[in-house]
Amino acid sequence: MDAEHCRIIEMIHRLDQAADRANSLASAWKIVNELTDYIGTHFTHEESLMERSGYPDLDRHREAHRQFEAEVREISSHASVDSAEIRQLLQHWLEVHIMKIDRAYVSHVQAWQDSHDADGGGA
Repeated sequence: MDAEHCRIIEMIHRLDQAADRANSLASAWKIVNELTDYIGTHFTHEESLMERSGYPDLDRHREAHRQFEAEVREISSHASVDSAEIRQLLQHWLEVHIMKIDRAYVSHVQAWQDSHDADGGGA
Protein backbone atom coordinates (compact mmCIF):
# COMPACT_ATOMS: atom_id res chain seq x y z
CA MET A 1 0.00 0.00 0.00
CA ASP A 2 2.80 2.42 0.82
CA ALA A 3 4.21 2.14 -2.70
CA GLU A 4 0.79 3.00 -4.08
CA HIS A 5 0.45 5.91 -1.66
CA CYS A 6 3.78 7.29 -2.89
CA ARG A 7 2.12 8.00 -6.22
CA ILE A 8 0.16 10.80 -4.54
CA ILE A 9 3.44 12.37 -3.42
CA GLU A 10 4.79 12.04 -6.96
CA MET A 11 1.69 13.77 -8.35
CA ILE A 12 2.10 16.65 -5.88
CA HIS A 13 5.77 16.95 -6.85
CA ARG A 14 4.92 17.04 -10.57
CA LEU A 15 2.30 19.72 -9.97
CA ASP A 16 4.88 21.79 -8.10
CA GLN A 17 7.40 21.38 -10.92
CA ALA A 18 4.90 22.44 -13.57
CA ALA A 19 3.37 25.32 -11.60
CA ASP A 20 5.19 28.16 -13.34
CA ARG A 21 5.61 26.56 -16.74
CA ALA A 22 3.65 27.29 -19.89
CA ASN A 23 2.34 23.71 -19.94
CA SER A 24 1.01 23.78 -16.37
CA LEU A 25 -2.60 23.37 -17.52
CA ALA A 26 -1.71 20.32 -19.62
CA SER A 27 0.23 18.87 -16.68
CA ALA A 28 -2.70 19.47 -14.36
CA TRP A 29 -5.10 17.67 -16.73
CA LYS A 30 -2.65 14.80 -17.06
CA ILE A 31 -2.52 14.45 -13.28
CA VAL A 32 -6.32 14.59 -12.94
CA ASN A 33 -6.61 11.77 -15.49
CA GLU A 34 -3.85 9.79 -13.78
CA LEU A 35 -5.50 10.36 -10.41
CA THR A 36 -8.82 9.05 -11.73
CA ASP A 37 -7.14 5.83 -12.90
CA TYR A 38 -5.04 5.56 -9.74
CA ILE A 39 -7.89 5.85 -7.26
CA GLY A 40 -9.98 3.29 -9.11
CA THR A 41 -7.20 0.73 -8.85
CA HIS A 42 -5.82 1.73 -5.46
CA PHE A 43 -9.17 1.93 -3.66
CA THR A 44 -10.19 -1.47 -5.02
CA HIS A 45 -6.89 -2.96 -3.86
CA GLU A 46 -7.01 -1.32 -0.43
CA GLU A 47 -10.68 -2.12 0.22
CA SER A 48 -10.17 -5.73 -0.85
CA LEU A 49 -7.31 -6.09 1.62
CA MET A 50 -9.39 -4.59 4.41
CA GLU A 51 -12.36 -6.80 3.52
CA ARG A 52 -10.28 -9.99 3.47
CA SER A 53 -8.78 -9.10 6.84
CA GLY A 54 -12.18 -8.36 8.39
CA TYR A 55 -11.34 -4.71 9.11
CA PRO A 56 -14.20 -3.48 11.34
CA ASP A 57 -14.24 0.11 10.04
CA LEU A 58 -14.37 -0.81 6.34
CA ASP A 59 -17.70 0.89 5.62
CA ARG A 60 -16.53 4.25 6.93
CA HIS A 61 -13.26 3.88 5.03
CA ARG A 62 -15.14 3.09 1.82
CA GLU A 63 -17.29 6.17 2.34
CA ALA A 64 -14.18 8.36 2.58
CA HIS A 65 -12.98 6.85 -0.69
CA ARG A 66 -16.33 7.53 -2.40
CA GLN A 67 -16.23 11.15 -1.21
CA PHE A 68 -12.72 11.59 -2.62
CA GLU A 69 -13.78 10.02 -5.92
CA ALA A 70 -16.67 12.50 -6.08
CA GLU A 71 -14.30 15.41 -5.49
CA VAL A 72 -12.01 14.20 -8.27
CA ARG A 73 -15.00 13.75 -10.63
CA GLU A 74 -16.14 17.28 -9.79
CA ILE A 75 -12.73 18.71 -10.64
CA SER A 76 -12.51 16.71 -13.86
CA SER A 77 -15.96 17.90 -14.96
CA HIS A 78 -14.80 21.53 -15.17
CA ALA A 79 -13.84 23.07 -18.49
CA SER A 80 -10.59 24.24 -16.93
CA VAL A 81 -8.47 22.79 -14.19
CA ASP A 82 -6.84 24.75 -11.39
CA SER A 83 -3.56 23.05 -10.53
CA ALA A 84 -3.51 24.77 -7.12
CA GLU A 85 -6.92 23.23 -6.35
CA ILE A 86 -5.68 19.79 -7.39
CA ARG A 87 -2.52 20.20 -5.34
CA GLN A 88 -4.54 21.25 -2.30
CA LEU A 89 -6.85 18.25 -2.71
CA LEU A 90 -3.90 15.85 -2.99
CA GLN A 91 -2.05 17.44 -0.07
CA HIS A 92 -5.15 17.20 2.13
CA TRP A 93 -5.72 13.57 1.11
CA LEU A 94 -2.10 12.75 1.91
CA GLU A 95 -2.09 14.47 5.30
CA VAL A 96 -5.54 13.51 6.54
CA HIS A 97 -6.48 10.25 4.86
CA ILE A 98 -3.20 8.48 4.10
CA MET A 99 -1.16 9.65 7.09
CA LYS A 100 -3.97 9.34 9.65
CA ILE A 101 -7.03 7.35 8.54
CA ASP A 102 -5.09 4.71 6.59
CA ARG A 103 -2.75 4.25 9.53
CA ALA A 104 -5.72 3.01 11.56
CA TYR A 105 -6.03 -0.17 9.50
CA VAL A 106 -2.32 -0.99 9.29
CA SER A 107 -2.02 -2.83 12.62
CA HIS A 108 -5.24 -4.76 11.98
CA VAL A 109 -4.17 -5.89 8.50
CA GLN A 110 -0.64 -6.67 9.70
CA ALA A 111 -1.96 -8.87 12.51
CA TRP A 112 -4.27 -10.63 10.06
CA GLN A 113 -1.40 -11.20 7.61
CA ASP A 114 0.87 -12.47 10.39
CA SER A 115 -1.76 -14.95 11.61
CA HIS A 116 -2.58 -15.96 8.07
CA ASP A 117 1.11 -16.54 7.32
CA ALA A 118 1.52 -18.53 10.55
CA ASP A 119 -1.33 -20.78 9.43
CA GLY A 120 0.50 -21.36 6.14
CA GLY A 121 -2.14 -19.52 4.16
CA GLY A 122 0.01 -16.73 2.73
CA ALA A 123 -1.38 -13.22 2.23
